[in-house]
Amino acid sequence: MEPAAAPRCRARGSLLFLALLCGCALLSAQFTVVGPADPVLAMVGEDTTFHCHLSPEKNAEDMEVRWFRTHFSRAVLVYKGGRERTEEQLEEFRGRTTFVSDGITQGSVALVIHNVTAHENGIYHCYFQEGRSYDEAIMRLMVADGCRLTVSSRGPPSVFSRGLSPVWTHPGIFLCADLFTAQGIGREGSNT
Repeated sequence: MEPAAAPRCRARGSLLFLALLCGCALLSAQFTVVGPADPVLAMVGEDTTFHCHLSPEKNAEDMEVRWFRTHFSRAVLVYKGGRERTEEQLEEFRGRTTFVSDGITQGSVALVIHNVTAHENGIYHCYFQEGRSYDEAIMRLMVADGCRLTVSSRGPPSVFSRGLSPVWTHPGIFLCADLFTAQGIGREGSNT
């Protein structure tokens, strides 16, 4: 009976070793991508910047960094193999984006979109990948087109520093006063 027991112990030991090996490999490669909690605000024609970084801090020079909207393969910008990959970039963004990599050795990068259009309003993903490990941060761009961007008195200071005055006082909502008028809600946020 002893010969049969020996293979079973070796099999259990091998499984335990593999589980520990896989667990250590996954733990050493884990990271989280962090982006802004509040919407990124822009006016049509302005440049806007999306910041994101790794937590814990980690060198991202050899990682893939990708910004995309709804489809992973339809990229706003791709950085891979130590350079931007314009061949993977949507035509509408070519020549209108800048990859800011000043802090890449600390895992901090940014995407600048130049001359923002109203069609670029919406959700953006900042995605990092290293080997089989990946994560993303999701952020919202809110673009005002030809009218004042309005915020509540609790809005982020960056809005007030642009000289934009709050028109509507519903907390946390960033809307355009002319949009309300077009929808029959009334001017300057008055609900008439």
